[in-house]
Amino acid sequence: MSTTASTSPTFVEVVVPLALPKTLTYKWFTGDLERPRVGTRVVVPLGHKKWTGVVWDVHHTAPEGYAAKEVEAVVDDAPILTTAQRDMFAWMAQHYMCSLGEMVGAALPAGMKLESTTRIVLHPDAADVSEAGLDGPSTMLLDALHVRDDMSIRDCAELLGIKHPQRAIRTLLQRGLALAKEELNERVKPKRVSWVRVAEGVSEEELSAALAWAGVKAVAMERLLLVVVEEGELPKVQAQKRSRTDASTVQKWVERGILEVEEREPARPSRPGTASLPVLSDAQARAYNAVHAGLVAKKPVLLHGVTGSGKTEIYTHLIAEVLAAGQQVLFLVPEIALTTQLIERLRRFFGDVVHVYHSRFSDRERTETWMNVLNPKSGQLIVGARSAVLLPLPKVGLVVVDEEHEPSFKQHDPAPRYHARDVALWMSSRQHVPLVMGSATPAVETQWLGGQGHVEVVSLTERFGGAMLPEIFLADLRKEHKQRSMRGGFSKMLRDEMEATLKEGRQVILFQNRRGYAPAYQCTQCGHATSCERCDIPLVVHKTLGGLHCHHCGYHERPAPTACIACGSTALKAQGLGTERIEEELAELFPTARVARMDLDTTRKKKAHATLLDAFANLEYDILVGTQMVSKGLDFAHVGLVGVMSADRMLTFPDFRSFERAYQMLTQVAGRAGRSGEGARGKVVIQTFSADHWLLHHVVDHDHEALVRRELIERQTYQYPPFVRMIRLTLKHGDAQRVEAGAGVLAARLQQRFGERVLGPDTPALSRVNDQHIRQLTLKFERSLPPSNYRPLLQSDLEEFSSDPRWKRLRLTVDVDPS
Repeated sequence: MSTTASTSPTFVEVVVPLALPKTLTYKWFTGDLERPRVGTRVVVPLGHKKWTGVVWDVHHTAPEGYAAKEVEAVVDDAPILTTAQRDMFAWMAQHYMCSLGEMVGAALPAGMKLESTTRIVLHPDAADVSEAGLDGPSTMLLDALHVRDDMSIRDCAELLGIKHPQRAIRTLLQRGLALAKEELNERVKPKRVSWVRVAEGVSEEELSAALAWAGVKAVAMERLLLVVVEEGELPKVQAQKRSRTDASTVQKWVERGILEVEEREPARPSRPGTASLPVLSDAQARAYNAVHAGLVAKKPVLLHGVTGSGKTEIYTHLIAEVLAAGQQVLFLVPEIALTTQLIERLRRFFGDVVHVYHSRFSDRERTETWMNVLNPKSGQLIVGARSAVLLPLPKVGLVVVDEEHEPSFKQHDPAPRYHARDVALWMSSRQHVPLVMGSATPAVETQWLGGQGHVEVVSLTERFGGAMLPEIFLADLRKEHKQRSMRGGFSKMLRDEMEATLKEGRQVILFQNRRGYAPAYQCTQCGHATSCERCDIPLVVHKTLGGLHCHHCGYHERPAPTACIACGSTALKAQGLGTERIEEELAELFPTARVARMDLDTTRKKKAHATLLDAFANLEYDILVGTQMVSKGLDFAHVGLVGVMSADRMLTFPDFRSFERAYQMLTQVAGRAGRSGEGARGKVVIQTFSADHWLLHHVVDHDHEALVRRELIERQTYQYPPFVRMIRLTLKHGDAQRVEAGAGVLAARLQQRFGERVLGPDTPALSRVNDQHIRQLTLKFERSLPPSNYRPLLQSDLEEFSSDPRWKRLRLTVDVDPS
């Protein structure tokens, strides 16, 4: 048997990063070459191109009905995917009804998926990298890149006289001597820091004379010079901040020859953590011991701690144990850009073992992180958004999912449409990875799992440092309008509380989940709102950007129209309240207050979030106006008041999770107030036209348990998760009649097989986006029915439908466990 196996041809199953329904079978090299290794990358022909795929399996069975093409090159010396990763990807592809190719495409950074069209260029910093140890082909290729602008993979092959140059290319990419051209296009030069110091050659007599002159003629220049003399040299920004001056003051001294400015690369020293682990309070210690006991019992743990209770301190003690054992920790957060405070805190404790991974990083950064965590030399803490769950983690000893209720853990487009928290739960169940989930407002499904005994629930009911939960008030906008006490979007209650808070020297956060100036531009005569040409939604008024903008497809009208297209009236008015309008009204109501705005428009630049949050934390602003960004992961000691400008839209959103999401959003944003144990209790004012709504009273009472009980009763009655498993099918096409007809045919086909479990087709609230008309079907399967009983049948029906010539052009997406 072994002799036959050794002499028979070897075949490999290869996954290429494309939405193909199955793996592709290729023949291994003929001749005496290395054996195939599962998890390594190979170059294979597909169509008219060559692709980099991953070896998924090795066998000796030839495919039936066609002759397998040969693998053309091996890229890696060792696997880039672990066995645990491949098992997880296989489960995800099956559970979320996508292909293995889509899984690999989503996981691997673009720099690890070279195509035949990729072009290679010399790295701009190649002169600073040692060439020692390069093999012959890599050295020859590097010499060619020094004299040529760029080279295709074919150019590289011809130069080296070999068919497949991927190994030589990979060597140069990994050594930092070359870049894929798309990496160069997105590469950002490191920001240089301006340092200021006394100019070389300036004597003490000249300094004394300059100070004497400035003390009489220019006090601000004197303050600046004193700071620089005292420090010797320091960053220009720090010198300006400490002396309360600006860049023009520095420039005046430079022109006089007293100071000089030098541009330097920012220092990035390798350093261990400098801060000792935080001391836990009695309540935190009890919660820590309970979490530890749950992990020892090999159960996932839900840490349900109120806002400001110090969940992060408990995480750090758990992380320290795992790192001390030389293992890896995966710390999942909803959005990296909004958790800069958390990352800085972790780095103070753990230093350079903290790695950050995010899909918005450059290909090179993500590839470097991938290879670092694939081959860890010691303990590592990887902090990342949902895509970090796809990393290779051969020594993972703990997974932490912070703010596990957040919808941003769910991937929507493109496939795979996975939920990172649910993937972590699978890792805990099947691969026995210790898992801790944390939230002040856990998801209803997670709470239900706790009630079923699948998750250990640990409660932390008091804030750290003796701080009290904020006092929440409801401002009834119906009464305020009736009494004519409104000023723009501000009720009298909110204005009075803001005035009192600012007088105390404390800060205010205002929350309005609408960016722009106003959500609609409406005719006051006939009521017509100017809508997007490509979407069924009103255009949003923007003052900073100018004109009207669609937040779904990017369409805009500049300038805004002057007459109504429906009735011809010129009485057009911006209706509603956006963050820009709030900022404008604050300038009138509180003219001396320093106001900052935090939304997508003000935080587009890299590190803009961190810069703005640091400024607010350093008391450079009195009021922070923002969208949902201000509710996530922020910890400010001086915030005394949070104002919610309008809670009503959250209460009326057409989704079975709307009440749950409204409670979570309001509680999370309210939790930003009064987090310090010092000073008065924090306050929250929620403005609403529905002051008698039951949900708002649960928010006022901080009663999450009552919300969960009510939601579970309703969801069991009307058959929604967690009592059923949901799958949502979405059809899109530019022709409304075709998508309507296709949705009807698909619904009829599925109803024949699954009966009343199929609902729809329905037209969603937003029925057209970017000229694509949308229809949806929803399938609900009872939890007692194993997915293996219905998923293959559903997949078969969908494949038959998509292969029908009438419906081939319809875009069909499958969303398992939609959120």
